[in-house]
Amino acid sequence: MIPPLVALVLVVLWNAARWKVVSAEVEEAEALRRKIAVERGSQGKGVNAGAGSPIMQQRSGSAPSAGHSMDDWKRISERLLAMQNSEGISDLREALEIQQRISNMSRDEIVAALDGISGLDLKPEARAILEETLVGPLVEVDPEYALRTFANRIQEQDDGIGWQLSTALERWAQRDSHSASAWFDQQIAAGLFESKTLDGRSQTRIEFEAAMAGVLLSKDPVQAGRRIAELPEDQRREALEQIDFTGLPSSAQAAYASMVRQLVPADERAGAFSHVVSQLVPEGGYEKVAGFLDQIRATPDERSVSAKEAANARIGEISGARPITRDDVDAMRVWLDQQAPGTADKVTGEALADASQEGGEFGFEDASRLALDYHEITGNDEVLVAFLESYAARSNLQEALPLAGKIKDPDLREKVLARLK
Repeated sequence: MIPPLVALVLVVLWNAARWKVVSAEVEEAEALRRKIAVERGSQGKGVNAGAGSPIMQQRSGSAPSAGHSMDDWKRISERLLAMQNSEGISDLREALEIQQRISNMSRDEIVAALDGISGLDLKPEARAILEETLVGPLVEVDPEYALRTFANRIQEQDDGIGWQLSTALERWAQRDSHSASAWFDQQIAAGLFESKTLDGRSQTRIEFEAAMAGVLLSKDPVQAGRRIAELPEDQRREALEQIDFTGLPSSAQAAYASMVRQLVPADERAGAFSHVVSQLVPEGGYEKVAGFLDQIRATPDERSVSAKEAANARIGEISGARPITRDDVDAMRVWLDQQAPGTADKVTGEALADASQEGGEFGFEDASRLALDYHEITGNDEVLVAFLESYAARSNLQEALPLAGKIKDPDLREKVLARLK
């Protein structure tokens, strides 16, 4: 579990969109680290390892800045590069220290550091990590400067800076949506967001439009709709799905639902709220989803698709933490009967199969047992058929084949067996 903790810190360190909420991520990482120590029977062992990074201890004040030696930045870049493949808790703590120090730097210090490291003799990988680490907080303190300065790297999504710049547009729009939108339009007209692919699809343009529309939904929903409408029809749903729905105020959420219904192709509309449901389930379970569906006056089709998505998401969420119980499945089935009558049996089979693939404590054998129970309780083959038509069943053929023999309808049984074999 240790490598994911180090990765978590580095992701937080480099992800400008979450820079301001790093303390919550740090607390979670620390809690997980303490759990590891307990499980190893050596609570506290390694807790203070690396406390006070030698690199960061060299200065009594803030992190190396405009008035400090560039050698400090060189050493930091080398350490960050080494941490990518490290498995030590001491590296976790050191990464936190570096992040905390850099987050306290002023805009001018960050700019001076970026200017200074351009002349350093660094490995390309080390330079990329260091630039990415510095641009994160720069996006927070001066997003307009970050965007204008590094605009030539917008299309370089594999670049440590390029992928942060849509966040810079979002931050700028939150402060001055008119100026940010005008700059964005100018760059589109200049061809900065033109696609480099044969199909003409610009993932960067979609990402930036989503960032802009996410802000405008609260300030000027008509303008937000205009921007999304200017995208090709087959790209609008993808742009809308990149907007953080749960971060929108209730008025903007209603505007979002209207945009989906107006701009997403009709044959995709019912499923266009699935990603919203997957965001709402961890926040408040079925009740939160029900509130959302009532708020947007969901159509029967929208409600049915969303209910099934919520059921699968909730069962999957539970299975990542503990084994699924009969109570969990019963609660799911009650929810489905209320929101999407007639779907409970099929979704039960699908949800149990998918949950067994989550990598938690709920495996295929546990899922099979519950699927059989509900097959017997309901007398409906649909539970087992849905369960056995899953990827989980095909991945566990030895266990799945005997289950197919339990299907009562001979025609269905033969069809399922043929597909499994």
